[in-house]
Amino acid sequence: MIEIEQHHVDNGELEVRSSSDGKFVGQIAGYALKFGKPSISRGKFVEYIHAGAFNGVDLTEVLALFEHNYASLLGRVDAGTLSLNVDDVGLHFVLDIPDTTLGRDVYNNVKLGNLKGMSFSFHLAKGGDEWKQGEKPIRIINKIKSLEEISVVSVPAYEDTSVQVTRSLNAFFDEQNEQNYREKVRIYLGGSHG
Repeated sequence: MIEIEQHHVDNGELEVRSSSDGKFVGQIAGYALKFGKPSISRGKFVEYIHAGAFNGVDLTEVLALFEHNYASLLGRVDAGTLSLNVDDVGLHFVLDIPDTTLGRDVYNNVKLGNLKGMSFSFHLAKGGDEWKQGEKPIRIINKIKSLEEISVVSVPAYEDTSVQVTRSLNAFFDEQNEQNYREKVRIYLGGSHG
């Protein structure tokens, strides 16, 4: 089973634009993610997205949601209500907010500053991440297989980790333990022969 991962950022830079079109309350725009910036993580590791992670990723069917809830749809690329652009900074979006109860609530909360974080859900490409040791382990996402959705979120921080992230983190720790064990054996064997 392929696991979907979520990445949360607090960019604090969502733009709000009013609309004269009766179908939309207005637009919000900003970055769903920024390359090379650390995730805000209360978890066991910090995550970075590499600038080339979206190379070749099909963005034509990505959804815009509220709080990762598929019942709280705000827009989609293939309907022309969401536009996505990968640039040197990250994944920029412009979202036409529908004139619905949810749309008005989200728009007004962004306008008031109550909602200022973004998140996205993705499938990692096979071998698409690497781990490094730091104060906390550091995970670098080098290649994303697919982007499912971007979300406006109220709490832009990791609340939990997916099964795949947990497996990846455990594999990283196992590798570190194996390297430490091998180094101890090497020193022991080297010392007894010398």
